Amino acid sequence: MKDGIYFLTDGNGNKTHAVMPIAIYEELLLLRSMTKKRKGVAADEIYTLRKGKITAHGYPDGSRSAPSFVLIKDSMAALETVSSLPEHVKKIRESLLDDGGLTLCPEHNCFTLTRDLKVQSPSLAAAIVTGNVRNGLDVWKNSEGFSLKQSGFGIKPHKTGKNKSDGK
Repeated sequence: MKDGIYFLTDGNGNKTHAVMPIAIYEELLLLRSMTKKRKGVAADEIYTLRKGKITAHGYPDGSRSAPSFVLIKDSMAALETVSSLPEHVKKIRESLLDDGGLTLCPEHNCFTLTRDLKVQSPSLAAAIVTGNVRNGLDVWKNSEGFSLKQSGFGIKPHKTGKNKSDGK
């Protein structure tokens, strides 16, 4: 068979190797390179947070029940923070300023993120951006206007077990 792919098997009949024509192999390599060049996140998976003239973009990463969040490069962040901002958020913002992750943007009177930044949660991302505490599941909205929570993020799976109301 000229265009066929043949498989080598081990003693148990499990496929261990494939033998194929070079043309098929080259097509597979081309497909692999095409998938690597594809942008990782589709436009409809991007979430936006707006506070006044500040606009930031990002996307959830990891499990749906407890996603981390990736802030996208060029997102804006407020210059000012509230005094009640948790200390760990202040330290993250200071660290980003020190290492150039956040730079001053005089044109828009804000900071701008110079690289993508993955953080532990959508709420932490929102606090970094706005300078105050926010529920990230509520404030990040997709292009259709749905929040992360409305899109099914942050919902804890139901535990299976006995129902207390039925006395069992």
